[in-house]
Amino acid sequence: MSNEYTVSSGAPLEDVVQTAYSKATELAFQPNLYFAQFAQGKKWDVRRGDPMPGDTVTFTIYDNLAAATAELSDEYSDITRVPMGETQKSIALKEYGNVVTLTNKLRVLSFDNIDLAAARVVGHNMANSIDLIARASYDTQAGADYVTYAGGGASPGVISPGDTVTAELVRKIYNKLERANVPKLKGGFYVAVMHPDVIFDLRNEGYGTAANAGTWRAPREYTEPGAIFNGEVGEFEGFRIVSTSNARIQAGAGSGSAVDVYTSYFLGYQAVAYAEGLKPDIRITGPFDNLGRTLNVGWYALAGFGELRPEALHKLFSASSLA
Repeated sequence: MSNEYTVSSGAPLEDVVQTAYSKATELAFQPNLYFAQFAQGKKWDVRRGDPMPGDTVTFTIYDNLAAATAELSDEYSDITRVPMGETQKSIALKEYGNVVTLTNKLRVLSFDNIDLAAARVVGHNMANSIDLIARASYDTQAGADYVTYAGGGASPGVISPGDTVTAELVRKIYNKLERANVPKLKGGFYVAVMHPDVIFDLRNEGYGTAANAGTWRAPREYTEPGAIFNGEVGEFEGFRIVSTSNARIQAGAGSGSAVDVYTSYFLGYQAVAYAEGLKPDIRITGPFDNLGRTLNVGWYALAGFGELRPEALHKLFSASSLA
């Protein structure tokens, strides 16, 4: 990484600091995207002359044609034309960001490299924030066709402490996605994003016995290292499992207001959309005071997430033995 205090001839100090911050922030940002990594993106490049998107971005999904199984009548008759259908989804672009301010005194007297520390803190905040914004689009769909409750209930409020995730539930959700003809993601698998507490229950189920036990495979057994998703811990019953503590927990939302309810997300291709006006990036601003004693380090994004294909996302609400 460049030394932010080494300035080439004629180069302002802020330019070198910007380079150091950007590199550190990128390291803190990319590996910490869990939900956001599965969104189908659409972005614009002004240099290519692409039109500006306005405040909403439209995704077009083309409908499949009905199967043509009837024999053509005869060789002289023309075939009847059928129209193509499509569905459009609009994603609103919204501004997001955060900022911290460093003083010159702090930067000079700190025993640590405060510039690098600020870059890492801001980068981690950017990643965590963007990922939670992405997760909110996963949580929006609550239709009965796309939700399963462990224990067989119809709402989070009836989930009891013993209603944990099971291999059977995972298999049923896999069936729901396949039955809806949802295309798979990389390697011919669907993806499941789960909290570590839920993954523990899934791994622990039937431990030492064959009852309800599923088959786990390490990522190295079914994919190349460069194709492993952020947070991926293995493959289970047709799902590539991704572990993140950002998975939603509703504290006390279960039976008797005493059971934490976990949400696990099972998805295929085009479940969620990502619209980008300006990608999340680091911003260095200042100084704005007369003596140049402050420097602002922050991040900014003009982007949005939203549901794309509801049938491509299924959610499982459950308890955990570790809650």
